[in-house]
Amino acid sequence: MACMAKKTQNNQKFVIGILAAVDAAGKAAAFASLARTDAKQVRGPKWAWTPAIAAINTFGWIAWFLFGRKGK
Repeated sequence: MACMAKKTQNNQKFVIGILAAVDAAGKAAAFASLARTDAKQVRGPKWAWTPAIAAINTFGWIAWFLFGRKGK
């Protein structure tokens, strides 16, 4: 029983690690996109998107890609 619990715990750690990597990659892509995007093509001020992407885990960078850019 203890072996099965340990195996489940290792699987959970693996999944959490994968999700954390996806989140980090999403943030990096959002920051790179924000830096390359002209201020005229951004909904709202660019400076406001930086803390939104950084502080609002997962939803911040998803919001940037869904709502932050005009015409995409």
